[in-house]
Amino acid sequence: MGLGIVTGAAALAALGAAPTVGLAVLAALAVGLLAGLGGALLGALAQTHAGPGHLGRVSSVTTLFTLGIAPLNYPVTGAVVAAWGTAPVYLAGAALCAAAGVVALSVPALRRASLSGA
Repeated sequence: MGLGIVTGAAALAALGAAPTVGLAVLAALAVGLLAGLGGALLGALAQTHAGPGHLGRVSSVTTLFTLGIAPLNYPVTGAVVAAWGTAPVYLAGAALCAAAGVVALSVPALRRASLSGA
């Protein structure tokens, strides 16, 4: 999981630095594939490791953070893009994602997380 996050961060940085539309499309495709797979894995891991009595709460919290809070970030992102341009925003996002990936790779419980429920 952590390696996928770090790879997605690299693709996001490449998207921000892409010199041509074709390379930007390829980088965006990589970001979409990795983010989609990562989101599906996050949901599956959360459901696998949550107790039956907490499954609804855990699903609500993961949905809140993955889908609910994102729209609140749009005005901030727009203001930052207007001030500094798109490349720094993509690079900052890539740095944040890479940091999350490093955490996922550094924490043994996250690194060994599996869908078996063990």
